[in-house]
Amino acid sequence: MYYKVMNLINIRFILSLMLLAGGAMAETPSHQLLTYPFSSRSAAMGGSRAVDASGNIDLQGNPASASFVQGLQGQAGFVNHLVGIQGFAAGGVLPLERHRISGELIYFDYGLFNRTDIVGTNQGTFGYHELAAALGYAFKFSEGIRMGGRVGRSTRVADGSTSGDFYYDLGGVYHNLQDSLTVGVYLASIALGESDETFPTQLHIGSSKILSHLPLRLNLEGIYGFNEQIRFALGGEIMIHPNFRVRLGVNSNRFDLQTGVTESDFIAGASGGFAIDWQGMLIESATQSFGATGWVSQISIAYHL
Repeated sequence: MYYKVMNLINIRFILSLMLLAGGAMAETPSHQLLTYPFSSRSAAMGGSRAVDASGNIDLQGNPASASFVQGLQGQAGFVNHLVGIQGFAAGGVLPLERHRISGELIYFDYGLFNRTDIVGTNQGTFGYHELAAALGYAFKFSEGIRMGGRVGRSTRVADGSTSGDFYYDLGGVYHNLQDSLTVGVYLASIALGESDETFPTQLHIGSSKILSHLPLRLNLEGIYGFNEQIRFALGGEIMIHPNFRVRLGVNSNRFDLQTGVTESDFIAGASGGFAIDWQGMLIESATQSFGATGWVSQISIAYHL
């Protein structure tokens, strides 16, 4: 009975922490890393993940976007999340004629927690971690249409207890180079097994276009969670130089907050970042506001041959 009470206290504490970190993202607390935009490009542009025809790796984005990668690429990233949570990501794309094989490894470390009994006596500490490993495939279906899919396994480890299941993503991208128009559809995080946990299934539908007389790309995306929540994301990419871009974004996170609109909550959902493409190396940075909860920053480095 003692251990049941202790585990219940620990689980409630963990879930409360995850809800704090993920409440502004309006998602379920389980498998939180599957909802976070580990791509710095996506994070800086409001979290839009359905469209990317940039030719660079889009970690945890539309799997069809890998078909635009022209050469061998690798990427590593770091996320300094809320309340001491840290995320690490690595991925790569292997081009094979019209086909692309991609791999991703993503890890969230929620830190150490105190284990106490029902009277508050410290019984030591335990860690909490999430890990997702995925393998993707993308191909060029026709001149303007790309398709792709991803199969992964999400695993959670807490206090020596491990749980997890397989999931898959499906995506398609229409890209018209002449009109600089891209439209994408991305169905994310569908559980393959019979897990008792709720996977954060989402449907992303978005478009991206470079304006005719301005060095500006605009992204607009709608996100429908199968927990019956709808979100929107708007992002802009200012192409200051062929090797330097500034990114800005906003999404509907502020309207998901339950604390009311305070001065700090008003900018919840705002984001920004930059990208430097220099001699085969791509350095990207992003910062996002979660209102009164705090700011999240991340950086990634990609190398393409």
